[in-house]
Amino acid sequence: MRQFAYSASHCDHAQLAPLEGFVRSLPRVAAPGPFVQPASRYHRPAEAGLASILNGLIRDRGFGLQELPFMGLSRSTLFQMVSNWEPSPHRQYQLCAVAGPLGWTLPDLFAVVDEPYSDELRPRLLCRHLGRVFVAAVHLTTAQLIEATEEADRLSAREDQGVWQPVSEGFVAVCPDFL
Repeated sequence: MRQFAYSASHCDHAQLAPLEGFVRSLPRVAAPGPFVQPASRYHRPAEAGLASILNGLIRDRGFGLQELPFMGLSRSTLFQMVSNWEPSPHRQYQLCAVAGPLGWTLPDLFAVVDEPYSDELRPRLLCRHLGRVFVAAVHLTTAQLIEATEEADRLSAREDQGVWQPVSEGFVAVCPDFL
């Protein structure tokens, strides 16, 4: 999934739509079972309140905190976000960072967690269009992920630099949601 996320992050919006269609066209081997959060002695997800809602949104997308694609937040920050939801001056930035990979629009995510939203807010790295591709790929087999990675590389026509270098920070600047 990490290699697929890396390759898909190089696709612009015109390339993300056919990539999502390709990923969704791959046959599902079996219906996915419910996601079970692995036990950790370092982290106990909240059982109530907004932190539990955010944790539920992440699980609903088929991710655990360890499996989320790169979004510019430290793992300790993610653990804190789903363990407790105390007021924070960084909350809007954190929500902008997680909305895209989860495939959510910013206004919708802000409404669900009852946080004030402003039209000036923008995702920092990844928009929801790339997140939709990630969510579609969650249930793929390893062989299918390799095939989808090759399709992402073909669509983007990028040269592998060996490190994650999304063009224009994941093309957020030209996201149709904010034009």
